[in-house]
Amino acid sequence: MKISVKIMLAIALFLLEGCVKTGDAGVPTESQTPAEQSRPVQSITLTPSEDAASIGITAENYPRIDGSTSTLPLVQRIYKRMFLPSVNKGDGWPDLPQKASKTMRSYELLIAGDVDLILVPDPSKEVKEMADSAGTELEYIPIGAEALVFVTHKDNPVSNIDASQVQKIYTDMSITDWAELGGKSGRIVPICRNADSGSQAQMENLVLGGRPINPTVEKNYMEQDMNGMLQMVEEYRYFAQDGEESAYSLGYTLYYYIQISQSVIGEMRIKTLAYNGVAPTSETILSKEYPLSINYYAVVRKDLPEDHPARKIASWLKTTDGQWEVAASGLGALKTLYELPQ
Repeated sequence: MKISVKIMLAIALFLLEGCVKTGDAGVPTESQTPAEQSRPVQSITLTPSEDAASIGITAENYPRIDGSTSTLPLVQRIYKRMFLPSVNKGDGWPDLPQKASKTMRSYELLIAGDVDLILVPDPSKEVKEMADSAGTELEYIPIGAEALVFVTHKDNPVSNIDASQVQKIYTDMSITDWAELGGKSGRIVPICRNADSGSQAQMENLVLGGRPINPTVEKNYMEQDMNGMLQMVEEYRYFAQDGEESAYSLGYTLYYYIQISQSVIGEMRIKTLAYNGVAPTSETILSKEYPLSINYYAVVRKDLPEDHPARKIASWLKTTDGQWEVAASGLGALKTLYELPQ
């Protein structure tokens, strides 16, 4: 079962965004040359669009843009809005960015000055410490809405979880049975993410309060990518031990990432849990009623000149046109959009 899902996902996502290799409509493999992938290779003549001309973007000054796994589709959409399709090498954008360096690495590159702009969710404590240590002040410009959500198998009768329960499951493992969350008696299989992932940063920031993930969880149930987390939540039951019919896994990810993923591979047998009694929806996330609501940011170094092209892109993302691109990329827009962009 697991092999077939991964094969379907690979085929579907290979076809998405002009054969960009992704894992969820925006899940790239990790970049080994982020500066290369962020700045288009000038192998063809790039023609700026009207949008680009209106804000002073040219082929020569286009900023180096990087970001998290979940923002690659937006990085690509920005590129497509700023430049016309190539006529030199057929239709399309041959130099379209194809990889993301992921959240932590993107911050490292920005702080080092190797990229100009990154699109990422809320920073972790480690990011702030890294910037302070380097003597670099970062500027965060909100461009999209997002939320950390907890997910389990669709058949699990549990529908809500709270902060105390999450802490007891993931830190001291003092809650191990779904019955303690109002479900049927069965083992809770907690899955965590790697330390440098964006969703792990939100888990630490918003829920764990500085308490570390239990080493047993990290050793046995760590997933290295967002897709792996969703697959494990959906498919764990196929690997459950005999007599564990009511054993379900518990994971966490970003709300809009699930929407993107399922739009590509189809509906998965997973569900999001309400948190502290509030269900995550586009409405509750935008209004901040959902307790784990966060933002996506365009992040630049504070000392970047006001007229730098990276700032111009960041400002454009806050316009109606830019917000439509945010929404079209699968992320949550910061405002209700009533009119189509020009």
